[in-house]
Amino acid sequence: MAQPVYQGYDPAALYAQYNNRGMVPDFADYGAAAARRSEAVRASDIRNALDIAYGADKAQQIDLFLPAALNPPLHIFVHGGYWQWNERKPYAFVAEHLVPAGAAVAIIGYPLCPSIGFRELCDSVRAAIAYLWRHAGDHGYDRDRIHISGHSAGGHLTALMAATDWPAFGDDLPVDLIKSAIPISGVFDLEPIRHTPIGDPLGLDAATARSLSPLFLPALLAGPAAITLGGDESAEFHRQADAYCAHLRDHGVAAEVLDIEGKHHFSVVAEFAVPGSSLVRRALDLMGL
Repeated sequence: MAQPVYQGYDPAALYAQYNNRGMVPDFADYGAAAARRSEAVRASDIRNALDIAYGADKAQQIDLFLPAALNPPLHIFVHGGYWQWNERKPYAFVAEHLVPAGAAVAIIGYPLCPSIGFRELCDSVRAAIAYLWRHAGDHGYDRDRIHISGHSAGGHLTALMAATDWPAFGDDLPVDLIKSAIPISGVFDLEPIRHTPIGDPLGLDAATARSLSPLFLPALLAGPAAITLGGDESAEFHRQADAYCAHLRDHGVAAEVLDIEGKHHFSVVAEFAVPGSSLVRRALDLMGL
């Protein structure tokens, strides 16, 4: 009989908790629908600036979508893919209902493991956000109203950005750079990932995993957080969301869990494409729109 490796789960049972593709057999259909919707957004009359480079790697690019309003708040979105799959292009749909409501939206790309190390991946996302803050005047949004969301691995990265000491990353950056966060279906303690096949390309040892787990880092977020997930996600995703929410509250952050009934790991982020959805409303509320 296999021995437990984390939270009472043996390796196979733990992998089942984090194997979202295994739990949603038609997961690829959601990706295809997102890609089609995103292509339509790029082809729409929403003003955009595509393929903005923030680094030398070809993945270090940003797609920016802008409203008619002057000096709007900026909503940054970080895609998922367990730090080893996907890219930014299929996520332009996040802008579909936020931009008409008055927000600028930046979809950021980043290099993936194992082509780079996990810590370097995290620093690439930080570099994208630093670029967006430094170049706000060039693109026409308000750098003092930057908000962030991300899905799955992007949920982890969103939370990690909310735990970042920005002046330590760049001495021109403000400590309160990020004003609110919506981590969606995130992993906030990386330790269980090390014990599954998902972790193999990431090269995480126990110390690195802990040092990059938002659950064990100071909460430096300047404003509120809505930790979002689908009601049909696994018990481990719910446990992680609840633990991270409690962690933020312990650090004085106004945090809530937004549990969207009837949604799974892939359908929950698609709520950005639904006008008036609880996810769209919460994102707009946090930006004061």
